[in-house]
Amino acid sequence: MTSTHIVIVNYNSGDWLERSVRSALEFSDGRVSVVDNLSTDNSVTDCKAAISDKRVEWHLNDQNVGFAAANNQVLKNIDSEFAILMNPDCQLNEDSLFRILEAMQKDVSIGLASCQILNEDGSLQATCRRRFPTPWSAFVRIFALDRLFPDNPRFENFDYGDQVDDSVSVEYVEAISGAFMVARMPFVNEVGLLDEDYFMHCEDLDWCKRAHLNGWQVAFIPSARVVHAKGVGSKSRPIAVLYTLHTGMSRFFDKFYVNDYGLPLRLTVKAGIATSFIVRALVSVFSGVLGR
Repeated sequence: MTSTHIVIVNYNSGDWLERSVRSALEFSDGRVSVVDNLSTDNSVTDCKAAISDKRVEWHLNDQNVGFAAANNQVLKNIDSEFAILMNPDCQLNEDSLFRILEAMQKDVSIGLASCQILNEDGSLQATCRRRFPTPWSAFVRIFALDRLFPDNPRFENFDYGDQVDDSVSVEYVEAISGAFMVARMPFVNEVGLLDEDYFMHCEDLDWCKRAHLNGWQVAFIPSARVVHAKGVGSKSRPIAVLYTLHTGMSRFFDKFYVNDYGLPLRLTVKAGIATSFIVRALVSVFSGVLGR
């Protein structure tokens, strides 16, 4: 029997944490570890009061160590064949894991895998299937050129999970979303844990990049689906989340591409990332003010 261990990193996820843990217990046979990054809401106390299953273990941090570090607390001690990283605002269904694990068992070269990630209304999240960002695609994304020229392949978005071909059983892709991903533990042992220098965001891209550099496949399984209520834990701190996203983008570029481009282009990329953060932060602030 395939052995699994689900890791859920929580931060202020409200009643979604209980929904996530319940689905993990109902639709998997392994252990479930919840790592809490010093939440200030009642998500942990309410979930612990509602669920008393011996398969659930709790790790209550005395500070917010970030997404990567919190997952690593459990990953470094897992003795199962597969680890499932699952956001606390994700919900499994009866065959989500079965279909992904079935594909991974058939192809042992798959180190990481995910599936269709749906919003609560059933629409697809584009981030569930991705290409690695390049200076050009980052420029396209920052200035929304993919929206201005939607039919021009030159201006493709590097997130393209909303273009799923259901007739394909397994698609080998560059990257998947860290909101829900299944990792083969021999892959983790070979390429290493999540990079803790990413506080939150882009550590999933980093893991996928290291998978490819070490000869592992990253797979997308269209027949499997999970629900993800995106951003539940981030609503109270939108600027901080935007900051970690953009610093993560900068780190990813420095780590994997800095030697591929000259100084002028590197400076342009850095300036673009900074500009994107400033613009999006201002939009967030003003939309919050106007929404009051």
